[in-house]
Amino acid sequence: MTNGIQHGKIPTFRGITCDSRKVKPGYAFFAITGFKEDGNEYIAEAIDKGASVIFTEKSIESSKIPIIQIDDSRKMMGKLAAEFYGLPAEKINLIGVTGTNGKTTTTHLIYDLLNYKEKQCGLIGTVKVDTGNNIKAGNLTTPQSNLLQKYLRKMVDNNLKYACMEVSSHGIKLKRIEATTFKVKIGTNITTDHFDLHSDFNDYINVKKKFLRENNSNVLVLINNDDQQLRSFGIIAENQLNYGLKGDVSIKAENISQKNITTNFVYKLNKSLYGKKGVIPSCSFPVKMLLPGKHNIYNALIVITIGLYYGLTPAFIQSFFSKYQGVWRRLQVIYDRDFIIIDDCAHNPGSYEAVFKTIINIDYNNLHIINSLRGNRTIKINTANAEKISYWLPQLKNYNLYTSNCNEVVKENDKVKKEEEKAFLQVLKDNKIKFTHFKQLKPALKTALEKKIKGDLILLLGPHAMDQAGNIIKDLL
Repeated sequence: MTNGIQHGKIPTFRGITCDSRKVKPGYAFFAITGFKEDGNEYIAEAIDKGASVIFTEKSIESSKIPIIQIDDSRKMMGKLAAEFYGLPAEKINLIGVTGTNGKTTTTHLIYDLLNYKEKQCGLIGTVKVDTGNNIKAGNLTTPQSNLLQKYLRKMVDNNLKYACMEVSSHGIKLKRIEATTFKVKIGTNITTDHFDLHSDFNDYINVKKKFLRENNSNVLVLINNDDQQLRSFGIIAENQLNYGLKGDVSIKAENISQKNITTNFVYKLNKSLYGKKGVIPSCSFPVKMLLPGKHNIYNALIVITIGLYYGLTPAFIQSFFSKYQGVWRRLQVIYDRDFIIIDDCAHNPGSYEAVFKTIINIDYNNLHIINSLRGNRTIKINTANAEKISYWLPQLKNYNLYTSNCNEVVKENDKVKKEEEKAFLQVLKDNKIKFTHFKQLKPALKTALEKKIKGDLILLLGPHAMDQAGNIIKDLL
């Protein structure tokens, strides 16, 4: 068994996949053992479809085509995929953002800033993939290595200078980013999540640390120094800058003021930054943005620094933020007339915390919250979410909470299990939180609209099950 296979011993192939349904004549098929299925069970199907070579960690013989036994199928697929597509990450400025929360908002902000005047940046993430001449809906936060390298290759071919991507703990641990060279790495925060993959919280933390650790001085690493877990890493990169709102940090926001959806602060770069177009001396300038919430100030610190690093002027960056309307389902204001509707994909304790810290500073008469449970993500995460909601609601005035399983719109993989529903609702009951529970989403939205009056705030909360809630509620108006 080996991962150091000499290329002369590998049959030629014209494509790579670990999904037997996508095998075409001449493809290399990687038999990977997943959470629910074992790719080794589909080797015969891959051969029948014309695969030219099979890679597997098991000892399997075949008289039809070569079957190569290797130590690590995921690692080998990443390595061969990168080589097959011509090492595209080395030909583009690849920016990777990791963290429990903030990945989607931060990557979209960077992507939109770098594309503000002309198309220069691609995007790979939860919401969408943009390769320069084609935009498609995202599937996995960090795609399988064969797709990742394919997307990067397309970006290079489309003459993009930059690529921005979300780097999930799944993507790191399952080696989807194997053989991928990053020019910038960013750590936003680390809070409780993904108990479906990690054995414990320490494993989750160490996976993030593995990605952010960097010995190459040409790679810029930005770390949120206000986050306890990230701060505990210390200096883990040759070219590391810490950012935050507190203490002695290289990048800081000061003179912060927030009113409803508008945020003002002064950006301060407290030390010289060696950028791609020369040295950027320490500087400070005011920023006004139409993005509410303290967490968006952290996101902005990252984005502004990236802009300066790649040669954008403060005036250019200020202009962008003064006009930017926000990211889909990230504290997105979708209706603002006689009452307000805000949509957010809160899905773990950290993201609920960020939302409620923002809402408490918004003026409203009554607050109507429609919150979806998190289906197929364990009792533990649903309990933690309910505990966070129970902590915050007593601090918010005049609230009405409507919980929902979203049965009529949720995908099969995101359906709420009975034990998850029971655990979530029991926490609310134990904490004496008043709520109304709905199996479906639309009745919950209708109820909120029927009870709202002028000056109220409707808050849509929850991950994938709530993706359609914004359009549904606007149709009900």
